[in-house]
Amino acid sequence: MIASVVTRQRRSAFLLALLLAAGRSPARTTVPPVAAPVVPAPVLSPLPGDLLGATVHRLANGLTIYLSPSTRVPRVTAWVAVRTGSRNDPADCTGLAHYLEHMLFKGTSRIGTMDWEQEKPHLDRIVALYDRRFKSRDGKERDRLLKEIDRENAAGAAFEVPNELDRLYARLGFDDVNAFTMDEGTVFVCSFPRNRAAVWAKVEADRFTHAVFRLFPTELETVYEEKNRAMDNPERALDEAFALALFPRHPYGTQPTLGTVAHLKNPSLARMYDYFHKAYVPANMCIALAGDFDRAEMLALLEREFGGWESRPVPPRPAFPTPRPKGTKRVAVTFEAEEKVVIGWQAVPGSDPDADIVTVMDMLMDNAVAGIINLSLVQAQKVKAAGSSPDLNRDAGIWEVWAVPRQGQTPAQAEALLLGAVERLKRGEFEESDLKAVITNFEVGEKRELESNEARVNRMAMSFVAVDEWAHAAGRLDRLRRVTKADVVRVANALLGADRVVAVRHHGKPNSPVIPKPSFTRIQVEDVRQSAFFGELVALPAPPIEPRWVQAGRDVSVSNRPFGRLYAGPNPENDVFDLAFIFPIGTRQEKELGAALDLLDLAGTGTLDGDAFRKALYALGTTVSLAEGERRTTVSLSGLESHLEESLRLVLERFAHPAVAPGTLEKMVAVQLGSHQDNKKNPSAVFAALVQFAERGPDSSVLNQVSDAGLKALTEPRLTALGASLWDLPRAVVYVGTRSPDEIALRVAVAPAPHRVAPPTPRMAYLVPAAPRVLVTHRDMVQSRVFLYAPDGPMDPARAVDEDVWTHYMGGSMSSVLFQEIRETRALAYVAGGGVDAGDLKGDDSRLWGNLGCQADKTMEAAGLLATLEHHLPLSATRLGESLHALDEAYRTAPLQFRAVPGMVMAWEEQGLPPGDPRPARFARLQHYTLDDLAAFSRRYSGVPFTLAILGHRDRLDLHGLAALGTVQEVPLDSLFPY
Repeated sequence: MIASVVTRQRRSAFLLALLLAAGRSPARTTVPPVAAPVVPAPVLSPLPGDLLGATVHRLANGLTIYLSPSTRVPRVTAWVAVRTGSRNDPADCTGLAHYLEHMLFKGTSRIGTMDWEQEKPHLDRIVALYDRRFKSRDGKERDRLLKEIDRENAAGAAFEVPNELDRLYARLGFDDVNAFTMDEGTVFVCSFPRNRAAVWAKVEADRFTHAVFRLFPTELETVYEEKNRAMDNPERALDEAFALALFPRHPYGTQPTLGTVAHLKNPSLARMYDYFHKAYVPANMCIALAGDFDRAEMLALLEREFGGWESRPVPPRPAFPTPRPKGTKRVAVTFEAEEKVVIGWQAVPGSDPDADIVTVMDMLMDNAVAGIINLSLVQAQKVKAAGSSPDLNRDAGIWEVWAVPRQGQTPAQAEALLLGAVERLKRGEFEESDLKAVITNFEVGEKRELESNEARVNRMAMSFVAVDEWAHAAGRLDRLRRVTKADVVRVANALLGADRVVAVRHHGKPNSPVIPKPSFTRIQVEDVRQSAFFGELVALPAPPIEPRWVQAGRDVSVSNRPFGRLYAGPNPENDVFDLAFIFPIGTRQEKELGAALDLLDLAGTGTLDGDAFRKALYALGTTVSLAEGERRTTVSLSGLESHLEESLRLVLERFAHPAVAPGTLEKMVAVQLGSHQDNKKNPSAVFAALVQFAERGPDSSVLNQVSDAGLKALTEPRLTALGASLWDLPRAVVYVGTRSPDEIALRVAVAPAPHRVAPPTPRMAYLVPAAPRVLVTHRDMVQSRVFLYAPDGPMDPARAVDEDVWTHYMGGSMSSVLFQEIRETRALAYVAGGGVDAGDLKGDDSRLWGNLGCQADKTMEAAGLLATLEHHLPLSATRLGESLHALDEAYRTAPLQFRAVPGMVMAWEEQGLPPGDPRPARFARLQHYTLDDLAAFSRRYSGVPFTLAILGHRDRLDLHGLAALGTVQEVPLDSLFPY
């Protein structure tokens, strides 16, 4: 849905369990066919040593259930995973699994319809018409059939309730409702209050047994928009070219998850229904739940609701050849982005005994701190950026290294450096202590992972998708501990030979196909509509959950100390601490502060050079971050309580006595000069700069960055002195851990005492235009990116409830106004959202905002609609009621987690709020909020001049038409950056 496709660069967030819990050996040429996926063995009681406390159950129809109870929050995270993804798409109908993921949000014969019997004939005709169009090669006939489809779609819409599933879930306090598609699987996710388990079970059972693919034409256009986004994404372009070169005869390479443009233009609903009925069967699916529930009661509920689902055979899994490349195979793409080189090898599949070794091998190369690549290439500033990553699927794996060349460096030179790092790995140029450090950091990560229901459920669901027995998955850390240096060297030499793919992204103009804007009848959304089943579900009994507010003494301690203000909270879960020093200064007061922190990050101290310093912290399992903002600078540490003192000593020593190797500053400046040029090629960086320019003009945070000339004028003494001077200032200290406030105050008091007054903190102010404006920056893109804002004067905490209601009502979910009106009924954009942002600090301006991304030829219509909706809020008592219910449930069932409490208390203070948790008063007001209140608040935006910032291709934007929305100003690229 909103973020529905997982590409290789993003898979790690979803596949952490898969990558760490699998096993492997050298890649094979072909994969033997498997008749059907193997269902995991039941685990009826938690395994010894399994910190998730997970159990695995099987219903009589073959559906697998994973359960991991946890009472941390009164919510349950639920994932429904299917072992079918883009690998299983028909070769002549790619993108089908992803299409299907979208359509499974459209309801059933009970959800999303006012009268199924009258709606069904129209949907049946739409299926038949799409099938005729799919088979036709006559352009005129295809256009005629599309018009017939549009007529039937409009007729069927008379009986439909668009987005009712999302409306239901939003009303009842469900959160994170989404889905994603991978090579091997499709996963549907959500989080629900513990008292809504019965609703969730009834809806999901109905969803996967009686799905109806209504409103297909508008959703098809939404998928077009998602494809447009992909074609504007330089990472995806390189990724797809790389995968095709590595797997030229396998769907991992030949079938992009979003499908090809040709197939997107020619869908078949009949084939989609056939795919659904074959692949979405109980034995091919699992339900994974983590959260606040009783195991026996939940299992009984699932048996009652899902047990009647008909058992059907699992479709056979076809085999595809996976021959390795012979020698070095090269592929190149051209894109208006920074250059990049990727070198990849086929690795072992996820079930291979050597998979754990590949996981450890990868961390030895790139752990973001002290791996071979991190130290020899990034820390040494031989390239702008570099890393490695594995992707270990069922048929074969990938292991890759990548680098972004620095200024003046060619991709070939970066390639040679990467291969040099790989050779160091193959020669075993690492120590046993490096292996131990990797395991220490895995252990810290596992402890953090247990704090999150999402991380728990991810591990369970991904073990099912990977066909990994839970006993094996749960034992991943023990297996990783047994990996030796000899194991890593053996596997590295077996896998990382001359048979590889080198993919290079060169800077230049891409040749992206453009999908024409379709013409179809807009679907009307009537908020008063609801199915009978909607009413039944809302009426199900649900004992209210009382909110949990922050309580001083129990959840947080706030005190004044000689160094400043201390905010300390207890950690009831484990021995992993968080410690942050927050200084009241940023780049707005000291422009060069960011460069000072960058230089410190490359430095060592005392007898430790930069490499040894990083390795020392990594061996402790401690993560350190230096982050400068415009008005605040933060030095943060996280790791094991037993290592807090040593970690803090190292960090403070580096600030006080940094050891900067000769030539480090010169290399850093060269890299940053190259980054300046790359920023102008990066669409996200350009759009962010345009938005800053629109909102703040010459005070843009981007324009405040150090210029090229400023970088060249930097000196080491100036920067090291600037870093050390932070500790002259009073500071806030935010701590979460197992120590008392007095003890942690004693520990952090080893830092230098403050002895100077902090410089004044500038307020965040937005430009107030006298009339509507449209600022346009040209870029050769398929899509346009659109941002809208209007200043709303100084932040006023008394408006907090109005702002929360407005934000949820307008853009808080897939049932909100902007999503419904822009995406669901008109298919003008893939993403559409908006709301009100209050300031961070007392005196800051608030602002109204909205954003969307759309095909270039839709920009005028989409931007105009966005402005109209923000100016003139469409009032609906039904929609307001749903928003109020959702916000009420959020207060009741989403308490602040222990790691967030001290920082949030500090944020409340900085906003000028009185001591204590402000949410009880807001909650009380919410109970009496009315449509008149919302109408009164919305009037503050009626007639306010908006500013639209648009990044897109000027020849496709209709600049003349945009003039109807405001005075059009073309902003050259060079005006957005100070270099």
